[in-house]
Amino acid sequence: MRRDRPNILLLLTDQQRFDSLGCNGAPVCKTPAVDLIAETGMRFTNAYTPIALCSPARGSLLTGLYPHNHGQLANMGNFNSVFDTQILGRPSYPSILSREGYRVGFVGKWHLPEEGNRSRWAFDRWHTDAAWHAWLRDQGIGFERGRDDVQRLEWGGDAPFCGRSVLPAEKTQEWWVADRTIDLLEAYSGEPFMICASFFGPHFPYAVPGPYDGYYDPRRVDRPQNFDEDFAGKPSVQQKEQLRWNASHLTWPDWQRVIAHYWGYCTFIDDQIGRILERLERLGLAEDTVVIFSADHGDMLGNHRLFNKGLHMYEETHHVPLIIRWPGAAEPGSVCDRFVNLVDLMPSILELGKAEVPDSVDGRSLVPLLTGDTPRDWPDDIFCEFHGYESTLCSIRMVRTDSWKYVYNPASEDELYDLRSDPGELRNVAGRSGFKHVLTRMKARLVAWLERTHDSIAEEDSWKGSSYDLFLSRRER
Repeated sequence: MRRDRPNILLLLTDQQRFDSLGCNGAPVCKTPAVDLIAETGMRFTNAYTPIALCSPARGSLLTGLYPHNHGQLANMGNFNSVFDTQILGRPSYPSILSREGYRVGFVGKWHLPEEGNRSRWAFDRWHTDAAWHAWLRDQGIGFERGRDDVQRLEWGGDAPFCGRSVLPAEKTQEWWVADRTIDLLEAYSGEPFMICASFFGPHFPYAVPGPYDGYYDPRRVDRPQNFDEDFAGKPSVQQKEQLRWNASHLTWPDWQRVIAHYWGYCTFIDDQIGRILERLERLGLAEDTVVIFSADHGDMLGNHRLFNKGLHMYEETHHVPLIIRWPGAAEPGSVCDRFVNLVDLMPSILELGKAEVPDSVDGRSLVPLLTGDTPRDWPDDIFCEFHGYESTLCSIRMVRTDSWKYVYNPASEDELYDLRSDPGELRNVAGRSGFKHVLTRMKARLVAWLERTHDSIAEEDSWKGSSYDLFLSRRER
């Protein structure tokens, strides 16, 4: 293994749940390629996204900053695009690695500003989804925004959420991403490179190419305990999320069909990852390449009877897969249970490439964890945030420990969950007097993080009270 300057291959999926991988305990869904990365690398069991929304999460991965610091607070185009330029100018892994002599390439879904602008982001080869659309058009397949065939091509033709894609497997974005990534592997062979291969799926709509749409029998999908959510004592916006996505009428058999398609989508993407890994081996690059697999966030998929992601902090959308193979350094088949965050990937990538990590980053390199040298001050909690989605601005913050999760909802009820006795997060105990001491401690943790990361929400009057005073008194001592 070329330990001094390894190649780096980041395989990024969109909206893929932690429990959708065989190596993470998926009872039915098959993902042999990613499972092989886990068998030959390190699997992280407590990896989290800083925010369960595509553009902000990708911004955090790019810059190592929490969204409130890089400024991409919502998806591209939301809120009249007022957040779409704030991330520009932040230090990012491609610009830093390219200065250190790495060839840096990107393939697939970008979903951030200045798409295709090499001088802005320093990718020397860049194949975004716009190039895939053009590739389809060159073959006589219409794919233009605003045309009637957009929904037919993107949504698979079967309402409401899933169905067979009208595109054959070899014309899909995922196949195209694998092909272009293989092209880059061949073009970069012989010099240090960093490639990000960014797949569209398994993001909804679950338009899955045949025969993958029929791989899994919906009847084999087990009903989760928290499907029987009644939202008692919880923020009312969660029930409104059901109506916004027209999902409140879906029965469990409806969800079984959706989830079976989602699993098929995951297996299809896994096969494309297998193609990439096979070419990596054939080119003789595998032993010199660090392979990272992760997702920008997860998917509710009917848990709590909710669809997609939204104005909540449930595990299904925030707990993400993360697997890293580093030949000769990370022990094959090893498992790390420490809390880690997607903001940690940017400084990790830079340290792997022997590049200087900016002092401004919020993340922390995972390299010590990968080599079995866990720092004594590694945190025992994780933090997430949310700022709004499409038409709704909404500030939410969350802190999670091994046993507890506290969610701060400034405009509604706070949430507190005992994750040991209630792993499905059904019972909000924030308002119960018997849990006041736990609520106080969790608020103190969150306030400390808010101030440490310069989150302006810490200045709100709603924090002024016993828990905030407790935090201040402890800090002064």
